[in-house]
Amino acid sequence: MEIKSDTRGVEIGPHQYEDAEGYISPSPAGSGPTHDPLGEFPTGPAVGEQLPEVVATSSDGKPVDLHSDRQGCPAVLVFTRSAVW
Repeated sequence: MEIKSDTRGVEIGPHQYEDAEGYISPSPAGSGPTHDPLGEFPTGPAVGEQLPEVVATSSDGKPVDLHSDRQGCPAVLVFTRSAVW
């Protein structure tokens, strides 16, 4: 799946761009460290769908295996960013 960025916007002055939602930025829409995807894009598993094997690092630097460390108990996994990076 190819993700297309929303690049709608206009240059309103030197280093000033207004995107399709009216936000003003020093860089054109669709560029820079963040961008807005258009249309369908992957967001991860659906609610209730089993996750694949996940081993992450805890805030204190220790590995956490989502499936084995919870010993069959339910878990909530929270992402703070979009899956589109």
